[in-house]
Amino acid sequence: MARMNDYSTDQANPSRRSFLGGALTSGLLASSGAYAESAPMTTKPLRIGALAVGEFSFWPYSWADLMHPELDEPFRGSLKTDLLNMKVTHVWDVNAKEAQSFADRVGAKTVNRYDGMVGEVDAVAFGGFYEVPWQHILARPYIEAGIPVFLCRPFAYSLRDIDTILDLAAKHNTPVIATDVYEHLYDISSFKRQAEAIAPLDCVQGTSLGSDYAALFHIKFMIPRIFGYDVESVALVTDNPHTSSYLTETYVYRETQDRPSFTCTMTLTSQDLYYLFAAGKGGVTTSRLPQIPEWEDDVLVHHVPQLVDMQRTFMGTSHEPLDIIRKKTELFLTGFYSAVERKGAPVTVGELPVDWSAPYPKPGWITSDMLR
Repeated sequence: MARMNDYSTDQANPSRRSFLGGALTSGLLASSGAYAESAPMTTKPLRIGALAVGEFSFWPYSWADLMHPELDEPFRGSLKTDLLNMKVTHVWDVNAKEAQSFADRVGAKTVNRYDGMVGEVDAVAFGGFYEVPWQHILARPYIEAGIPVFLCRPFAYSLRDIDTILDLAAKHNTPVIATDVYEHLYDISSFKRQAEAIAPLDCVQGTSLGSDYAALFHIKFMIPRIFGYDVESVALVTDNPHTSSYLTETYVYRETQDRPSFTCTMTLTSQDLYYLFAAGKGGVTTSRLPQIPEWEDDVLVHHVPQLVDMQRTFMGTSHEPLDIIRKKTELFLTGFYSAVERKGAPVTVGELPVDWSAPYPKPGWITSDMLR
């Protein structure tokens, strides 16, 4: 289990985090292995608090059906197999009607306040996208109570907000998992090995299905999982980061003692879920995942591995050090800063102002009344 105090602060600059030792080793960049290695089980299912279950949420898309295969009327489909040892017992959403409808279908209770599950659940998971800018507030009571938390992507809209979450997690020794679904894909580990075999790399090119940079451009989190987090600069060219008609993001990887600098360029597409191409001195290698038409096949590839890693974290085996959560949030925000403030020009990683906030997709989604 990763030690929570691995999340360290640079004393000379409290807004910067140090990424030392094991935080950047190849072991952390390989596949989670969650599908191959069974998650630890308990006698009773973990009591899960479901937050953000309505609009643009993973909960009705897949999570609820995978945690509750016994439902007579699934939200989208059912594998009819108990793959997980988690059950939703409590529900909260900004829309009380959405919360009640969801709770009725899974046999759970609703709570009137976002913090109303403290003391009632074993862990909580945020499934919605529009709530992300407020996750540092919504998650706080659970982290302070030592209740494990899953944070939905892209985790935070400012470095100050993600630091708030991670500092609390370190202080209270609370497990936190913050991942994008593409970070758990099966081919991550094999493509990493293939890329190492043709090293040193000259360039990497990838495409990803989805026009929404913050929510659906998943490849931005997948690439560091394969090639590491030592990115020197990020550039994002797009007409609109929230709903792009064109989008290209570029990571320039830093030269190290073991490898020369190389460039990774990612663009959106309307075809494959993702396509990766890497060229190096030893040749080329590719990886492709086409769109998957059947719900059952799609969730097995996309969502089961993430949920297994979620469960493992809730039971004490943290998915990754807190430093990595901070680093990939910084990469995401640096790209957003490039698009919004620099018109697509490269921004050096580490230069992003800690209090700069990316524009919210739904600025009024959470109101002050909900947070009282």
